[in-house]
Amino acid sequence: MNFPSGSASEENFLEQYIPLVEFLGKAMGPNTEIVLHDLDVPDKSIMAIANGHISGRQLGGPVTDFALWFMKQGDAAAIPMMTGYRAVNAEGKICRSSSYFIRDDSGHMRGMLCINVDVSELVHIRDTAAALIGNADDPAFDKSKAFGGYPGTEEQPQRPVAVPDPAPEDEAAEEEPEKEEVSESLRSNVENLLDSMLNSAISNQSTPVPRMQREERLEVVSDLEDAGFFLLKGGIAAAATRLGVSEPTIYRYLVQVRG
Repeated sequence: MNFPSGSASEENFLEQYIPLVEFLGKAMGPNTEIVLHDLDVPDKSIMAIANGHISGRQLGGPVTDFALWFMKQGDAAAIPMMTGYRAVNAEGKICRSSSYFIRDDSGHMRGMLCINVDVSELVHIRDTAAALIGNADDPAFDKSKAFGGYPGTEEQPQRPVAVPDPAPEDEAAEEEPEKEEVSESLRSNVENLLDSMLNSAISNQSTPVPRMQREERLEVVSDLEDAGFFLLKGGIAAAATRLGVSEPTIYRYLVQVRG
């Protein structure tokens, strides 16, 4: 359990939750990370954390992309909590996460109490078991139609193409497993968070950054704005550097996006 020195100010609305972080961290064990975020300072929101080895985060670390998105929604996201969603840290470790939104008397979201359970080993066990079991538990399994059909059957079902580029003739194409959507990325510092969010927004465009037209760069900035990217200090500079434009250009894009 960690908490910042000199934080015992009665004016801090969220301090009453700090002992709860320590309690939950000890009660739920070392595979569960507990984090208290102060959303008034998104760049260094982590004011208490237990079992931070799960995500590699420390005191003074930033909010997540998930939290930024919720902050951007304002009153439109006035729900008390979200439970059981998926989060992944920088090393690819998978967590089952839940967040409780802490609001003041006026309903303004001031903080988040987050629980991240490391389930990466359980996911590995599940996937290994599924691979070993295969179709053995399916009573309706028809081997003549499995794996695209066996040669010699009257009907040879077509196997869907799993990748956009055709495989070489001398190599068998393999289907890629469907990737689960990541709801939250756990990043240890602001620079990593900015980079992760930029990667996500840029990946929505089919054109590489050096060849992007103004409209495409504007779409990237619009996606970043919707995600709460510019709530972070350094967001303007990071976007300008990555998109190869000046900071005043990013400001002009934002004026247009915000209408």
